Amino acid sequence: MYKHILVAVDDSRTSKKALEEAIALAKLHGAELEIAHAVDESLLQTFSNHGVALADAKKMQHALLDSGESTLDEAVRAAEEAGLKPRRRFLASEDLHAADQIAKAVADSGADLLIVGSHGRRGFQRLLLGSVAENLVRKVAVSVLIVRSPH
Repeated sequence: MYKHILVAVDDSRTSKKALEEAIALAKLHGAELEIAHAVDESLLQTFSNHGVALADAKKMQHALLDSGESTLDEAVRAAEEAGLKPRRRFLASEDLHAADQIAKAVADSGADLLIVGSHGRRGFQRLLLGSVAENLVRKVAVSVLIVRSPH
C-alpha cells in the first residue's frame, strides 16, 4: 500500500477534489501526505522573450508567489483539519515549468503516489496551455492518480 503520497494543488475546484482524494487515501493507508504547489515563473520569461511588455514584472512575480503561498496554506490547513500532519512543499522556478518542478519534487521526496487534478481542457485551450497532469504521467516513475473535473 502507499506510504508517501504527494498531491499537487492549485486554486481550482479540480485541485480541491484531488486534495480530498489525497487526504482520504493518506488516512486509509496511514501514509505520509505531502502537499505541493508549483509557481511557474517561466511564463513571465516567455512573455518577455516574445516582446510582450509586462508593466511591472517584479510586482507580477510577487503576486504569483503570494498567491501560491496562500493556495498551499489553504490546502495544508484542510489536511490538518482532517486530522493529518502534512508536509508542505512550495516550488518556484524561473526555468522549470510546473510539471518539471512537481516531477523533481516527487523524485526528491520518495513519494510512491502522485495525485493531481486535471482540468479536462480540450482543443485550442489544451494546445495553448498544455496539460500538467498529462506531462506528469510521462515524467514520474510512480503511480499517478488523476482526479477529473466534476463537469
